[in-house]
Amino acid sequence: MKRPFLIAIGAALISTNSALAKPEQRPLFSLGGVGISGYADLSYYDDETDSGTFGRADFDLTYQPNHSPSSFSLGFSLGFDGAKEWHNGSINTGVFYPAVVFDFGDSGKLSVGGPRSVMNRGYIPTHIFALNSRLDLQLSPYTGSIVSYLALAGNFHPYGIRYDASLGNTNVGISFNQISDSGLDADFYALAFSHEFAANGRIPEMNLFGAVERIDSAGMNTRNYTLGVEASFDSLDIGLRFDNRNLPADTRATELYGRMQFNHALSASASVINLDVGAGSNARIYGVAVEYLLVNNTYINASYSDGNNGVPRNLGMSIGWRF
Repeated sequence: MKRPFLIAIGAALISTNSALAKPEQRPLFSLGGVGISGYADLSYYDDETDSGTFGRADFDLTYQPNHSPSSFSLGFSLGFDGAKEWHNGSINTGVFYPAVVFDFGDSGKLSVGGPRSVMNRGYIPTHIFALNSRLDLQLSPYTGSIVSYLALAGNFHPYGIRYDASLGNTNVGISFNQISDSGLDADFYALAFSHEFAANGRIPEMNLFGAVERIDSAGMNTRNYTLGVEASFDSLDIGLRFDNRNLPADTRATELYGRMQFNHALSASASVINLDVGAGSNARIYGVAVEYLLVNNTYINASYSDGNNGVPRNLGMSIGWRF
């Protein structure tokens, strides 16, 4: 009998609700200073141990009137991150991220209230592993921000402050979040960056990114790290990233992924990730998926994934909408 490696190492995530890695955000509209970006997804899954229906929504609503590179403006942002499983009800949670945004033009933006961590949004390219939202839910503790993970896992409400700035082709952000709720009292400090290299001759367009996240709680302090690079060719995007997590588990993850765009509507994705959870225990998971883009940013996709060391085969079919 297969040992469900991912389910075992991700038990806290699945049983107590948690975060998903986020797909690339593409704005649906931006009118009169109002914008929305994100996605909503409904899928059917079968992972050899269970099957059912899973829903996911992750989006940001912004209002930034009178934006100008040389003047100040005041606005707000409201993010939502939620997941629900209908089959057995083990996942049913949602978190809001409200913040007031002080836009100083070329001098950057300051967000105060409950902004997302810079390790969660804005700098680290994100994608759903094999386009399977539920599988990505299991992987998120080893590749995502601990703030978003804890917020969904425990229905916590992080609050804090965030600053974002651009220096030419380099974007830099810092954030401070605190969770003080239901017995958890922890501070989270994050620094993230991304730098774009323009295409030059045989060198493709490239994006270098990284982040570090420090966690302080009850006399304990530790850090999480991410470093990676993406390259874009005519119809092919490929990426390589390394993640080192001390919380919520001491793990190292190496992921190689790619996406081929055949035409405007049809694309295919492939990913492979190696997880080292210490004590000689590791697993390699690979996945492939195809997606077809319908009208108005709606899409359908199908995915297949498997792996070694007891990783169960996973099938998924989804329909969704990117804002």
